[in-house]
Amino acid sequence: MKKLKIGILGTSNHYLKRIVLPLQDTEYCESYAIGSRNIKKAESMARDFNIPLWYGSYQAVLNDADVDMVYIPLPNHMHKEWVEKCIEAGKPVLCEKPLGMNAAEAQKITEKAQEAGILLMEGFMYMFHPMWKYARDIIRTQQIGDVQYIHTAFSYNNPSPTNIRNIPEYGGGALMDIGCYAISVPRFIMGEEPSQVMSLQTAHPDFGTDMHSSAIMDFGGPRATFTVSTAAQAFQKVDIVTNGGSITIHIPFNTYVDVPAQMTVTDGMGTRIIEFAPSNAYGLMFDAFADAVINNKQLPVSPQDAINNMKVIDAVRKSAETKKWQTP
Repeated sequence: MKKLKIGILGTSNHYLKRIVLPLQDTEYCESYAIGSRNIKKAESMARDFNIPLWYGSYQAVLNDADVDMVYIPLPNHMHKEWVEKCIEAGKPVLCEKPLGMNAAEAQKITEKAQEAGILLMEGFMYMFHPMWKYARDIIRTQQIGDVQYIHTAFSYNNPSPTNIRNIPEYGGGALMDIGCYAISVPRFIMGEEPSQVMSLQTAHPDFGTDMHSSAIMDFGGPRATFTVSTAAQAFQKVDIVTNGGSITIHIPFNTYVDVPAQMTVTDGMGTRIIEFAPSNAYGLMFDAFADAVINNKQLPVSPQDAINNMKVIDAVRKSAETKKWQTP
């Protein structure tokens, strides 16, 4: 069976913690080359994890004719530049969320990919976990009625002034890093876009990034709310409440890969805990993207989804500035 040879741009901590091992266990992918501006870092990671080739620049990875697709885990402000360079090199590209720094960037990137006929997808891995697909199916088939509200809480405490998530010009802050998940979730579950949003943000006194972001999203009846933070105890949970029950996903995003995932479902007959076999959402995402590339299939998630999510992020920012409802 053909496996796509993946080129990786950068030796990020995210890639090391969450990607390098899942890629060793995928059906359609294999890590083939890794590039870093520090070739010693690239070599060290390549040798540690049996990646055949390493390069001292990102462009060198794109110049390798044997690289079939590219994965970009670079800081947010670098996404547009390197996605566009992947497109120019004719390489299908899976880019970490968010796709750009704003909706206009995401739109330009997507248009360039479409014009060139290059497959492009934003890396929201949670959508590929069986638990999330099951939750969406419960809602779509109205097993517990219609959604009334969804609330997402997501936080961690990151006090490092040198961390990219705490640097505004790098696209840091709670909204861009984890608020994007809280915006994506109700859109994924309901299959709709919010008509207006209202938000409140608190800036970090030293970094200038939003360390707390909260918002309410109006879905024309149902509503979704969230609070995300880079200065609070590590915590994450999603509650989906309907007129006939509820779903609670206790670890919605950084789901453990070595124990069963769980969600609680309540309906008129009682409460049950549903377990899902250990799964790695990142590996499933890579395989789904590679399958589309190899077999000329429709992408599992359209790049239009990235644009739409970014429109809501932009509206949340603007609402925080104006203290008014904003239309995405």
